[in-house]
Amino acid sequence: MRVPNKKKQTGETMRMLFLVTQVGLCMVSALAVGGLLGYGADRLLGTLPWITILGLFLGIAAGFRSVWSLIARYTKDPAEEVKPVKDRKLAEAEEEFRRWKQERGKNDREQ
Repeated sequence: MRVPNKKKQTGETMRMLFLVTQVGLCMVSALAVGGLLGYGADRLLGTLPWITILGLFLGIAAGFRSVWSLIARYTKDPAEEVKPVKDRKLAEAEEEFRRWKQERGKNDREQ
């Protein structure tokens, strides 16, 4: 006998596994990039531990920001997505174009 929600459960499990993997990779890569850039700057300037430490802290901050945005994207309910509101001038121009098109169609039919 088949379980009706088996596919949905598997999809959710894979989605969460992907999220956990992405969180780990984001943290490690941000930390590595910050540390390596800081180390390179230290080697050029001759101030060995200080800019490396600053780079590591900036990497940690960038990693947390990246993880925050990942989690926010994955926890958002797709059913609640709202289309962005169009620019007011663009909406007015579209409305004016529709009116013009309707008037032109009336004029063509009358002739």
